[in-house]
Amino acid sequence: MPKKGKKAKLPLSDEEQLLLFQQKLLAEEEMAKKKERLLSQFLKDKLAKEEHNSALNLNKINTQWRTVLREVKTRELHKDIEILSQTFERVVDCKDSVIKSLAKDLSEAEEQYAHALRSHLHSIDQLLALQRCRLNLLEESYNTELEALTKEFETERKTIIDQHEKEIHYLQDVFMAMEQSYIDSEYESKLEFQSMWDDLKNKNLEEKHFLRLKLENIVEDLWRRFQDALKNYTDATEDQKIAFETLQVKDEKSSKEIEAQMKKIQRLQGEKILKLAEICRKFETEEEKVLPFYSSVLTPKEQEEIEEIYPEELTEQLAKVIVNYTGMENFWKRYNKVKLEQLSLQHRHVQLLEINGKLREMLKQYLDGISVSDEVMSQLNPLFIVNHRSNLPQPLSTPTTQPGDKPPPTTYIIEAAHVISHIL
Repeated sequence: MPKKGKKAKLPLSDEEQLLLFQQKLLAEEEMAKKKERLLSQFLKDKLAKEEHNSALNLNKINTQWRTVLREVKTRELHKDIEILSQTFERVVDCKDSVIKSLAKDLSEAEEQYAHALRSHLHSIDQLLALQRCRLNLLEESYNTELEALTKEFETERKTIIDQHEKEIHYLQDVFMAMEQSYIDSEYESKLEFQSMWDDLKNKNLEEKHFLRLKLENIVEDLWRRFQDALKNYTDATEDQKIAFETLQVKDEKSSKEIEAQMKKIQRLQGEKILKLAEICRKFETEEEKVLPFYSSVLTPKEQEEIEEIYPEELTEQLAKVIVNYTGMENFWKRYNKVKLEQLSLQHRHVQLLEINGKLREMLKQYLDGISVSDEVMSQLNPLFIVNHRSNLPQPLSTPTTQPGDKPPPTTYIIEAAHVISHIL
């Protein structure tokens, strides 16, 4: 039982409960943001300290590693220079002996070449003399055969010309006789054709007249039957026609009622959406309340190009539909704004994933350069040297330099850890 002199606590209304709930949410959100800021600041300080220590340790490691590499490389280069000097002297001696033997072989080859040249020139002179004699004999034989063929050709030509003239005269006589015969046969054929054409024309006229009379009788009979059938069909379907017209009027009336009901249902659905939008306005942020709609980013010129590509004429029916949905204009603007923000966030998410992948790849290269593992040992690494040998592929042969040749270019190797330290 409540004590006397004190009022009972009244129950909160829905709006007050909603306001109280919103205040609690805002307080919790502020606490979460404050914790997040403190955690972020702590992580940033810790990361800066770790990066500073890592840079110092890396510098020390690089300095010691370079010193060791210089000493080892110096010893190897001294040994290689001694070996190369001995090899060069030995190769020079071999080359001198080879040059002497080749000079001797060259003098002997020159003597043999001179002897072979003299014998070859003598043989060519003999062959030229023999060929000249053969050409003279062939020329004389050619001239003799040419004179004989010329005489034979003239005789045959004269004979062929005489025979050709005789055949031309004979063919002219035959042509004249055939032309006269053709003229006579053509005249007789024309007379016969004219008589046959007159007979067929008269016969066709008689048959045409007979068929016309016969078809007229058939058409009259068919027309009379058609009129009788039409009358019978009209008498039999009169009641059905009246019933059909009645049902058609009723169908039109029902269609109009259905259309009115559909419009009413659509209007009720638009009103329901607007009510829900009004309820949701209570949960909007300050930015959404100040700028509830987005502004178009298209220039006037781009807007004109879009209207030219997609022309849309405002008809009377379309105007009526637009009037019915005028209240939904702000709703669709808000919906489109949310949709654009969603697409923008998705695009930014993809970009961040790509940046994260690149950073992971750079971090992996950095760690591979400063650590030793099975994966690193299996790959090519110029810094990995065991028993004065690297795992890089070596050339098949080492070219020896000759006197007067240019020295090979000097190759400088930069450590991966040094490059990564400057990039990061």
